[in-house]
Amino acid sequence: MEIIAEVGLNHGGNLNKALEMTRVAKECGASIVKFQFYYTDVLCVNRNCFDAYKLLDKIRMRPQWIPILADECKQQGVEFLCTAFCKYSIETIAPYVQRFKIASPEVANLEFVKHVASYGKPLILSNGKITLEGLEKIFDVVSVPISILLCVSKYPAAIGEYDLTDIHKLKKHFKCPVGLSDHTQGLSLSIKAAEMGADIIERHFMTDKSAVDVAVSLMPNEFLKLTDIIRRKNGN
Repeated sequence: MEIIAEVGLNHGGNLNKALEMTRVAKECGASIVKFQFYYTDVLCVNRNCFDAYKLLDKIRMRPQWIPILADECKQQGVEFLCTAFCKYSIETIAPYVQRFKIASPEVANLEFVKHVASYGKPLILSNGKITLEGLEKIFDVVSVPISILLCVSKYPAAIGEYDLTDIHKLKKHFKCPVGLSDHTQGLSLSIKAAEMGADIIERHFMTDKSAVDVAVSLMPNEFLKLTDIIRRKNGN
């Protein structure tokens, strides 16, 4: 069972805080610590989010952080993972990641997914913005290993918006690892997903309530409780 602590942008643009969050996430049972990296101008063009430009630019991860955070993850014994949102950000993080995470909006862009796959590293895809048919097209043209995360692209999402039976259905259909990117509040959905055979659980992680993703993030005591329950029930 892989458990991802999604630091994302919850470091608020502070490298020291990002490093500390990496260490705390490890202490709380994470096996993977994930960040988000983008070039603000490109992200805002692609996603039409110019209203949030100043905030996104302020809290972004800087390129020079990447080797520092990757090294910290190595020292802590966790995998460094980073979502990137365009070909330029993919090129920047490629030397430092074992695999690529692609967020729901970008998964729906087949040409982008093909470009990321051209680096020859495994992919983790969130399915919040793509149909089953869209996923099939990806599997038809991409030869690298793929994992799928069941996702609802709302912050927060309601538990009832997730259908955890899709974990088994997607596993059977694509013959690949399937997990959960949980945007709900509380622990119950993640625990249930693990019980139903999820291979990966991804949760947003924060160390204080100033986090930009506070509505869907777990504090360290909550994250530790989640990892303890999941690993006790799954034996790993």
